Amino acid sequence: MRIATTTVFSFLAGLLLASHAGAGDARPLLHITSDQPALTRNLEVMLNLKSESCNAPDGRIRLVRRNLLSQAERAARAVGYYQPVISLHTETEDGCWSITMDVKAGEPVRIGNVSISLRGEAESDPAFAELIRLSPLKTGAILRHNEYQSLRDGLLQLASERGYFDHQLQQHRLEVDPAMLTADITLALESGRRYQFGEFTLDQNVLNDRMAMRYLRFESGHPWDSGQLLASQQALLGSGYFSTVRLERGETDQETGKVPATLYLTERPQRAWMAGVGVSTDTGPRLRLGYENRYVNQHGHRWRADSQISALNRSISSSYEIPFRDPIQDRLMLSSGYQYEDNESAESEQFRLGISVISGFFSGWVLTRSLDYERENFTVADQTETSELVMPGVQLQKTRSSHPVYPQRGWKLGVGVRGTHPSISTTIAFVQTRLWMKGIISGGPARLLARLEAGQTAVEDVTALPATVRFFAGGDNSIRGFDYQTLGPVDTDGDVIGGRSLLIGSVETDFALSRHWHPAVFVDAGNAFNDIDAVSMRVSAGAGIRWRSPLGPIRIDLARPIDADRSWRLHLSMGPDL
Repeated sequence: MRIATTTVFSFLAGLLLASHAGAGDARPLLHITSDQPALTRNLEVMLNLKSESCNAPDGRIRLVRRNLLSQAERAARAVGYYQPVISLHTETEDGCWSITMDVKAGEPVRIGNVSISLRGEAESDPAFAELIRLSPLKTGAILRHNEYQSLRDGLLQLASERGYFDHQLQQHRLEVDPAMLTADITLALESGRRYQFGEFTLDQNVLNDRMAMRYLRFESGHPWDSGQLLASQQALLGSGYFSTVRLERGETDQETGKVPATLYLTERPQRAWMAGVGVSTDTGPRLRLGYENRYVNQHGHRWRADSQISALNRSISSSYEIPFRDPIQDRLMLSSGYQYEDNESAESEQFRLGISVISGFFSGWVLTRSLDYERENFTVADQTETSELVMPGVQLQKTRSSHPVYPQRGWKLGVGVRGTHPSISTTIAFVQTRLWMKGIISGGPARLLARLEAGQTAVEDVTALPATVRFFAGGDNSIRGFDYQTLGPVDTDGDVIGGRSLLIGSVETDFALSRHWHPAVFVDAGNAFNDIDAVSMRVSAGAGIRWRSPLGPIRIDLARPIDADRSWRLHLSMGPDL
């Protein structure tokens, strides 16, 4: 009882202190109304009384009123209203004064003549034509000063980005006639010549020159383009070999029209150890230990080893990566691994060797062609067998995201096919196709997330396949509210044995309660099955919270089936949204 009393007393004392602090921080209020939304927004941005005090003398309040009138007139002109009618009303309540401002915008100033001229090589550059085409500065449009400034600054910025280093803005005039409510705009850019990329040097000691230069998105003699230069810098940073990239541009050569430059690269440490602790409801607590040699040699070869241990799963894997052609997206991967898993539906021990060729396909799609050897000892229900598979496969995937960890919009789409034949494996022939997609859209502080996963195995008898090739459903990343891999076709004893096909869908929405905390609600549905006519779709629903950690969202969910009388299940998971 003493503890409860102390807690209540502390809580009440905190409220009193907060109230006292709030009273000391009181400030006069400014209320703004107008008959034009654009004007209201600009007034609210430009005007406030944050620096004023509730006990200001009358003389100070009169000065504040005069300043507000002047500032409001400037704010109105900025969005095209040169004849506003502004009224101010001051009142005092609860020991503090406030001002109510009402603004009648009047008729706006509209754009009359627009003259935008380009001279020099920029005259035939489509990038400038597109910039001008997209500008809202058109005859008859309401004048917005920021739009004029945006086009003026945009022309100068584009000239610098595209290598017109001798450019000059010879005319830039905005002439407003308040009486006639018209404005004329004149912009004239003399671009001069467009310079080219000259000799480019990469100052680094990690890769041989030939390999390092493959990361550049341009060649000497190409027209200068800051976008291609930025893409090259990002590619070098994304390679994993370097921690910083700094550009030093040389002097323009007036005779050749070329610009030399040097990129100074700081290499990352060659070797790195990685250790971590994680938790998920599917596997329980887990430990991870990994090692990476980021550059085995000057050809950019990379070697990784990774191990994980949890209550249900133990694994160790290794991969050796060889970049070639375009090293950003083209590489050869040699891999090996061992995995042991013992869940409610199956026990499996698997050894794997693989080779993959990963390459850019088109328009950002990534194509992976693979050949895997897998030896698996497995037990499903009362079936215990050993299988050896040689599986060729192909996969196509593309991801677009507004942010690598916390996207407000984006999507991922992928499809994969793999299979085998008795002539190269100990199982019967099968072909397995998988499709997965995720999407995110946002509106205000809320996001809508949707995912779909589907799979189909063309096989006569799914029980002739090892456990890792069969489809199961249920778990953190499948259908929440059900235990990990406990959904699917069952045998005569009621044991889950896995199925030929899989269909899972989910719809979720979350919203930003604060910078780090995001409540969410969701519905999951799907199952693993053998025949579409006999599929029993399981549905669950729940709610949770996401914490935006530096490494990615950590999710805590409570879910339960809505098609059966079952208790709630806790789900813990982490990882990127896409």
